[in-house]
Amino acid sequence: MTRLTLGTLCAALALFVWGAAFWMSPLPYTVLGRTADDAAAGKALLEHFPADATYVLPGMYNPDDRLTALHTTGPIAMIHLRRAGRPVMSPLVLATGFLQQLATVMLIGALLTRAAPALRSYVARVRFVTVAGIAVAVFTDLGAPIWWHHPWPFHLVSAVYTVTAWFVAGLVLAAFLRPPAPLAVTVPVAA
Repeated sequence: MTRLTLGTLCAALALFVWGAAFWMSPLPYTVLGRTADDAAAGKALLEHFPADATYVLPGMYNPDDRLTALHTTGPIAMIHLRRAGRPVMSPLVLATGFLQQLATVMLIGALLTRAAPALRSYVARVRFVTVAGIAVAVFTDLGAPIWWHHPWPFHLVSAVYTVTAWFVAGLVLAAFLRPPAPLAVTVPVAA
């Protein structure tokens, strides 16, 4: 088994454990709002949203003047709707989530392998992966509040998770993906 393969598997397992610890803690949920009545809100969603989809309110299909008026007065929302229920956490979700994390770690591992010759120390390699995670968090997690007008708190928590997850992956990958040893250079001695 190659160092990249072993490192990727170990990092994905570490990431899976970190994700479980983070998302099972109460922290991410302290920033979520509460409905007045979940059952009534669910019934209203089913009444007004005809299919599984992501809905943006007000919808871009409105004529410009109506879109402007609705957007200005609010509410503004993005709703990801699945009309049918499902288990809270099924084994299939866990398995596909692990595969998604494995693929992500494999990609960052491939990038780290290419950069490793310039990253001679363990700390430099961990920093490299962590900075990549910061870039991902800034681009994805912080993009939704800017572009889609989502409230900031949940996306800030999500950004914290993204950065810490990449740090955890970096801690493991950096131990496995060391740069090649420098070539020994012999200098002829003048006689």
